[in-house]
Amino acid sequence: MRIRSVVAAIAVIFTVLIAGQGQALAVDFEKPFEDEMSTLTYESAGESCSEVFVWNPKSLSYDRTAKGCFTRYGDKWSIQDSLGDGNQTFIYWENWLKGKNAVWQPYRRGWCNNNLGAPNWGACNKDYYESSSRNYFEGQGSRVRFQTCRRDLVNTSCTPSDISEAPWINNNA
Repeated sequence: MRIRSVVAAIAVIFTVLIAGQGQALAVDFEKPFEDEMSTLTYESAGESCSEVFVWNPKSLSYDRTAKGCFTRYGDKWSIQDSLGDGNQTFIYWENWLKGKNAVWQPYRRGWCNNNLGAPNWGACNKDYYESSSRNYFEGQGSRVRFQTCRRDLVNTSCTPSDISEAPWINNNA
């Protein structure tokens, strides 16, 4: 049943894109990993989200284990633990600013943790420079990128696996 939901969601996203509905939804990437995890990243109405799925051999379907979102208006991070297995979910984020020499530079980074357990949402409220305002490096431009992650007693798995593979989000509310 869950695989139908995932397939239906992907079909809706592609239908909207093909129908020319603009930037309502945009699929950035879908990538399987060695531990059979995959992700679907999308943007809708100023919110960018990443959902992490893992193959469940018992039900022969993919189970969503975590969902992480960034909302530009208010610079808010939200992270959901979607699988009641006792493991922690969190978002790792980076904020880069464009300097007066038009070169992007790292400015801030951090985590947004969810220790509330499934199916609860955790949230972190940050305050980033807007792309249109003069920033710390005396330029204009602010962008963020993030990974949605799960941590158990032994491993930490993030999607995407490396922060450099995460899509940039222009921070302009």
